[in-house]
Amino acid sequence: MDENKRNEIKKEDLVFGLDIGASKIDLFMGAIMEDSVSVLECGHLALPNADEMDSVVEVLQKVAHQLETLASVDVHDVYVGIAGKHVSSFNYKGLVTLPTGEVRSQDIEYVKNQASTIPETAGQIIHVFPGEYTLDDQPGIKNPKGLNGRRLGVEVQVVTSRPNAIQNLDKCVKSAGLHVVDFVLEPLAAAYSVLTDDERELGVALIDIGAGSADIAVFVGESVRYTASLDLAGNVITSDISKCLKVPISLSKAEEIKKKYGTCKISNLIEEETFPVPGVGDRGEVPCSRKLLARVISARVEEIFKLLAADLKKHKVDVLINGGIVLTGGCCALEGIDELADKVFGKPVRIGHPRGSRTGIQEAYSNPSNATGIGLLHYAARQQRENRKRETGKQISLSMKKGFQRIKNFVQTYF
Repeated sequence: MDENKRNEIKKEDLVFGLDIGASKIDLFMGAIMEDSVSVLECGHLALPNADEMDSVVEVLQKVAHQLETLASVDVHDVYVGIAGKHVSSFNYKGLVTLPTGEVRSQDIEYVKNQASTIPETAGQIIHVFPGEYTLDDQPGIKNPKGLNGRRLGVEVQVVTSRPNAIQNLDKCVKSAGLHVVDFVLEPLAAAYSVLTDDERELGVALIDIGAGSADIAVFVGESVRYTASLDLAGNVITSDISKCLKVPISLSKAEEIKKKYGTCKISNLIEEETFPVPGVGDRGEVPCSRKLLARVISARVEEIFKLLAADLKKHKVDVLINGGIVLTGGCCALEGIDELADKVFGKPVRIGHPRGSRTGIQEAYSNPSNATGIGLLHYAARQQRENRKRETGKQISLSMKKGFQRIKNFVQTYF
């Protein structure tokens, strides 16, 4: 990072987003702006074995050191993305009687707390997203504060994780010498960096297809209406390539082939088009059909989209998606994946490229695979701004209280 730029940024304005994926670890650093975040640096390393804690800790330590060297800062507090099959979402309803006949801030908090009181078997709460409120017989209220009525209701989306999954992730981060400020649902984080206000207003589904999972979240306005996850993603596509090509190849070689020659656009390929694959032992290179490769990839990608589409329909949230589908994650590098999604979902689809401050971000960070990491910075910046507003409000309130007390003391002393 440029020396002059670093000197202009206050330490308390720095935020860090940690994205531990199935094949890589990204640690982003950003600076809080007035209404956005500026993406400054990123530590990035491949993760050879995401299933072994010692391997994850070792790579995470190297990534943190890499970022500290690049940016000349100490990294400690991080916002950590979380996703996968251990994450679940539930709808719960709350209903309270209004003691004063008018909706107060405490009534809104009370009904949300009531709705998010869940059984222990549901897991550990990560997020609670309130939907629209009802007041007596009137539905569809976004902000009921100040309205008159007798009973206030709300339906919330509660996102949970298996406690052991959170504990293991927290243990990894702590073992690497870092501290978790908050765990953030990865599709929620990605949404902060790729979704537009218009899409949110109309209702939009964000699908994040990384190496280990395909995660989906449906947004309407500022609320999350549904979340789900599939254990089918980039790693399974790579495995299919390794198994289905007529030449035996390792998973690492299959991954390389997927990135270099993979596509979902079968119609653009001619039957004779091939690419070279190293043969086993000393057998030399073997030509493989690129059309066969495209068929293998497209079949699995289409299956993933069909499973997600069926899940949305099953939970009756497909009707909320009027703003279309936004794709993020490493699999977005596959040519034509958006067109295949359009065909399956029957809705407009686009690839989501993360954005930073108004002045933009470095070209290297605009890849869809960085949507979660950069989104974590947006989420962190928003949380920090809200915390500062609350602290400022408390200070003003305390200052006013002290002022009134001084006036009261003055009156009692001299009058």
